[in-house]
Amino acid sequence: MIRFSLTLILSICFLNQNFSQINSIKNIVVKSKKKLTKEKINKISTSKEAYLNLVDLTFSEIMIKDGFLKNESIKIKFPPNAKKMKDVLIKYDKGNLANNLVFNMNRTAERVCEISKDEIVIELTKYDFSSIKPTEKTKLSQLILQKANINFIINKNLKSELRKNNSVGLIWNNLVRINNKIPISRLSWTKSNNFSFEKYLEEEIIIGILFSLEQRIKESSIKLNYLQ
Repeated sequence: MIRFSLTLILSICFLNQNFSQINSIKNIVVKSKKKLTKEKINKISTSKEAYLNLVDLTFSEIMIKDGFLKNESIKIKFPPNAKKMKDVLIKYDKGNLANNLVFNMNRTAERVCEISKDEIVIELTKYDFSSIKPTEKTKLSQLILQKANINFIINKNLKSELRKNNSVGLIWNNLVRINNKIPISRLSWTKSNNFSFEKYLEEEIIIGILFSLEQRIKESSIKLNYLQ
């Protein structure tokens, strides 16, 4: 009886020890999982904040006075489609009118970026960026700004700006009229059916934003695998 009791006591002690070890292991696993989950969440959160910060910095840089005009990398030039018109204007000593158009296009771009900045950043806060996968044909800046619905926002705000202050549109229309009054200009440039000055301006603004953001990304050395 005494031997049986001792055996039972030893068995119970052994089981308790095993249960204790199992619980310890389970606690370690649970804690490890929690730690990994937190680290992953923090990583994604940090990456999201980093991207939002880059977008914010990009707009802050290009929406200020001369943000477009004095930055040769994104400065909006006289429409290449109408280069022959520009040549005619210069020939007749009206090159200052072409320069005035360039000045006002870039000022308009700066104002549109200022109007659009908060809207784009707010739009981006809805995403976690975990699905972003750049390819050889698609840059990281494009993927980020696609999530921000940039085409829609810039289009909307440019139209609004042109309704309130259409000096750049008036300058362009004036140049077209002057061009048409100069006899030789009709041999040099005629408005193509598919050319839209407003569309050209919109596309150039978006190109400028994309280029500036891509430069920011390269400078910051943010890699896609940072999200994973």
